[in-house]
Amino acid sequence: MRIAVDAMGGDHAPDEIVRGALSYREKGGPADLVLVGREDVLRRALGATEREGIAVRDARDVVAMDEHPANALRRRGDTSIGVATVMVKTGDADAVVSAGNTGATMAAALMTLGRIRGIDRPALCGMLPTSRGKPACLLDAGATMDADEHNILQFARMASRFMERVHGVASPSVGLINVGEEPEKGGRMQQAAHALLSGAHDIHFYGNIEGRDVIRGVTDICVTDGFTGNVLAKGMEGVVDVFVEGIRNDIFGGVLGKVAAIVALPGLRTFRGRMDYDPYVSAPLLGVAGVSVVTHGRARAPMMRWAIIVAERAVATGLVNVIGEGVASAA
Repeated sequence: MRIAVDAMGGDHAPDEIVRGALSYREKGGPADLVLVGREDVLRRALGATEREGIAVRDARDVVAMDEHPANALRRRGDTSIGVATVMVKTGDADAVVSAGNTGATMAAALMTLGRIRGIDRPALCGMLPTSRGKPACLLDAGATMDADEHNILQFARMASRFMERVHGVASPSVGLINVGEEPEKGGRMQQAAHALLSGAHDIHFYGNIEGRDVIRGVTDICVTDGFTGNVLAKGMEGVVDVFVEGIRNDIFGGVLGKVAAIVALPGLRTFRGRMDYDPYVSAPLLGVAGVSVVTHGRARAPMMRWAIIVAERAVATGLVNVIGEGVASAA
């Protein structure tokens, strides 16, 4: 297996991306990695020692976070995410991983790899921590803003295969994000989606869930349109950041706080582990005819290592083919 890594994408590229790749190999990762980016910069980051299982592919350009993704990719053919995605198309790599501009990663995947036959719109899967200590899959997290009820049903089917194959969840439950639990709640799209999900025999539909149920882990999968999903995901991320900052400064700040922190250390470690989303925040762009994994723009080495592991699992379990077969059988 060979995985192309966009080594220039992300807030901490290329150093943290390279460190994540090295960590993956040092911890026994079986896939060979190709770091895509400015060769001279990447060679310096790798050091003088030859690294087994890690190669470099030169790409001189980068899609900046404030650029229009599709326009940048069309005008410039030597961007790191563009070159890495083409490698998947040509068979030089089995998957691509990026912490860079999410829009550019999605645009490159759609323009280069295309969609799986039968999939109308792709979905960006956001993995979130829950109070139950297991991740919840939220989608769409921002790829399709104007999703209709048929898109929602496809999202649920794709996410079910993803959670089964990549995260090992048997018969994952699906919840439809709404303003109430009753089937008649919500607008026309939510009511129509509820009817379609209820009638689908290839998914385990729980019913409607509310925004608070996502972080409670009521269901394994939470489906909605891309606009709602993106706002919810970023809002939850902000709440977690404020909560952690408050614990660090307001509760355990100062001399007495530091003493109290020593006493509370076991509980703090448990809480930190529960809220640590490094192992599962990365996810493939579902519905694309190839494995393209998106991870957080703030990714440092540990998160990057896990992103590569997610790509490895998606390839090893044949996720793209499974999604295609599932859509074909449902049709």
